[in-house]
Amino acid sequence: MLFSHLWGGGRAGGAESHALQLMRELSRRGHEIVFVSCAGASAVEGIPPGAAAGYRLPFHSANPFDQIGVYKKLRDIVRKHSIDIVHAHHRTSGIFAELVFRNIHIPYVVSLHDTWPRAPFKRFHGRFFRRLIAVSRFIQKEMERLYGFPPERFRVIYNGVDPVPFEQASREAAAAFRKRHGIEDEIVLSVIARVTRAKGHSTLIEALRQLPPALRYKCLVVGEGKEKQKLQQLAWEYGLKEKVEFTGFQADIPCVLRASDIMVMPSYREPFGLAVVEAMFSKTAVIASDSGAIPEMITHEQDGLLFPAGDAAALARAIQLLVANEALRQRLGEEGYRTAHRRFLLARMADDIEEYYSEIVSAAAARPRACAEG
Repeated sequence: MLFSHLWGGGRAGGAESHALQLMRELSRRGHEIVFVSCAGASAVEGIPPGAAAGYRLPFHSANPFDQIGVYKKLRDIVRKHSIDIVHAHHRTSGIFAELVFRNIHIPYVVSLHDTWPRAPFKRFHGRFFRRLIAVSRFIQKEMERLYGFPPERFRVIYNGVDPVPFEQASREAAAAFRKRHGIEDEIVLSVIARVTRAKGHSTLIEALRQLPPALRYKCLVVGEGKEKQKLQQLAWEYGLKEKVEFTGFQADIPCVLRASDIMVMPSYREPFGLAVVEAMFSKTAVIASDSGAIPEMITHEQDGLLFPAGDAAALARAIQLLVANEALRQRLGEEGYRTAHRRFLLARMADDIEEYYSEIVSAAAARPRACAEG
């Protein structure tokens, strides 16, 4: 297998975390993984865990000579390592995988972690890619609508998470984390995401403004991003300096979730929402917007609370309800944990992907025989 990923650096987001966890799990099951990512600085130094070999290619380059070089190098890597299937995790690497397939007939699949909103010539893509994994039904429907992909090219396989780091997160470390951030008996809200407009942080700040000043809570904004400074200024203007803390990047997310009573995901558009699953495995109650794929993950008032995306008043009501109701927080956390174990385990995701790999490889092997018989 070969993982081809457009990762030019920075912190690992949802797609990167998915690829890294999948590689480790497939390697544990005996598969040999060759990892190819974008040239340049990366959060993964050297060969990532689970990969037998690693390469970096200039996927980002607009230079046509570089692009020809990427194609040739990728083809040579596939041949050198006797690759059975290429798993691309980005549109650009998927294009190169298709070109390699046309030359040496090694099959591939492209995982869709988003709907590629900036991609040009959308209908061209709909005719180009052969096999796709959508991490949610929301993504599948959007790709059918925007790109014209036929439904039969998709397999919906939800992202999975290894529950162990979240289940075994230390209570002592969580208590120390709360102490470092000056938290005593307040109810802790956390929002864990890149600080960008699409993640809906401004709706959260507007919602916090509407809460009674005497309500005992602390909101931790975990992550970095270009909207951070503007949001900090907005929180200060609203008199929320003592209520909201921007923690920046935190490496130990299981610890953050263990220290949290409520996890909030106020996104305007969420293709999957990995942080929701991580919170569920932590038994942390979730409040999330009804955008994108989130309603596929959470059943309102059963294993979490949903609110209309962008509706600060509705979010404020949900926060106030959970801050004041410990029994409800506990029930939603327990039900969320059961949902996560039933639907979003890393092992289940790997099972489904292995099965799809086998189908794709078998179909590719049968095709030359069918052509020869024809």
